Amino acid sequence: MKNGILICVLALLLAACQQPTVYVFSENLQDEQRNQLDAALSAQNLPYEYVPLAIPSNFGEATLLLSSDKIYQKETEQLAIIMQELGYQPEINYTTRANHFYCDGNIGFYLKSTDGEDAFAMPSRLRTTHCSDDKYNDLAVKFANEHVEFTLPSGAVVRLSWEYLYGYVVIYYKTYSQTYSHSQPLVNTPFGAKPSDTYTFTAHVSNPGWLDCSLQTVYMD
Repeated sequence: MKNGILICVLALLLAACQQPTVYVFSENLQDEQRNQLDAALSAQNLPYEYVPLAIPSNFGEATLLLSSDKIYQKETEQLAIIMQELGYQPEINYTTRANHFYCDGNIGFYLKSTDGEDAFAMPSRLRTTHCSDDKYNDLAVKFANEHVEFTLPSGAVVRLSWEYLYGYVVIYYKTYSQTYSHSQPLVNTPFGAKPSDTYTFTAHVSNPGWLDCSLQTVYMD
């Protein structure tokens, strides 16, 4: 069996040195993600093919592996955008013979889901923080099921829809959305450093200003 896998790998590497091709490795993608990936790859410039081999365990969720002898900058940017549109932050590396190896401009496209959505639990009460406009800091934000409520400085409550999608919290407002990445930093308080759940906004929006904020809850006990 090992010899069979080795032959497949050698055949792949030989093919990778003949024409510029994107070799796509994917793991644990949902059907919707796979359909989006297929459509996006079909729209980009380079030929591509899926590779039915496991992604190396030391690779992150989204990796582009480039050959160091020839780099297609425009096409690489297109592939990075595909990863971002699927909710991933791409990491770009260059091949060495110690890892997967490509030449003549070929690219390895590695995308894997950690399948952590089932364990996700959104805190029900947070506050806005690190807002671009200070007047929107410390607003109460309440999450419940499919809706989130922002209590504005005027006292008005704005109710929006939200979901957890591909590792990001997404809040929908009119015709666009704001996306938040999750982290758990320690936060300095008068009682010392305390753990938190922090949701950092990923893009600036000019209107409404209260969406141009991160969200945070700090655990005092």
